[in-house]
Amino acid sequence: GINAEYGMVKRVLLIRHGQGDHNKLFAENRIAEGLALRDPPINDAGVAQAEELNQLLQGVLKKDFPLQLIISSPMRRALMTTQIAFKSSTTPLVISPLPSEMGDGSCDYGSSRSQLEKEFPRQDFSLLEEQWWPKDETLEQMGVRVDRFKEYLNSRPETHMAVVSHGRFLTKFLDIDEFCVFGNCECREILLEPDGKVSDSGIISLKVDRLIGKPVLK
Repeated sequence: GINAEYGMVKRVLLIRHGQGDHNKLFAENRIAEGLALRDPPINDAGVAQAEELNQLLQGVLKKDFPLQLIISSPMRRALMTTQIAFKSSTTPLVISPLPSEMGDGSCDYGSSRSQLEKEFPRQDFSLLEEQWWPKDETLEQMGVRVDRFKEYLNSRPETHMAVVSHGRFLTKFLDIDEFCVFGNCECREILLEPDGKVSDSGIISLKVDRLIGKPVLK
């Protein structure tokens, strides 16, 4: 479907961040402890997953997917995953608050823009307010944000993009009525139509080892 306003169908790699300690705690059914961690980074297992994804992506990006833009959530676990998974790439990076996780617990609240600028000095945080994350967000409110993010992707001139985001956000992006259908550092290619319709490309689907099981519903 070609649309004069937006252009072409977009090919998008959807990537969930590597494991953080909150994921490990959820898997161990220690829900309250996991929720209490503020903007957790990825842990050693998450670093290993991102390194493995980096290896898998190198082949894909050379052969099958001429990547033009990377978009990352500003949460630490997404930024760290992006840094490692795309360390072999010179593709431009946009850090956008739109694909951050559903904001309903401390582990899903971000860090201030000034704090992130200290921790990630080479990155551009100009799209962020100082306090940029959604708070006490409902599934419906996140759905509105998902739609805004689809519109943002369609407004971009690039046709091949990668998004580093979060389990609940990406599951909603696919319009799947479940809690989270992505493993840590899982990567799926989708096609995004100008009208916002999403379909699985059936071409690129990367899963790393050391997956820790699906998150436990809280």
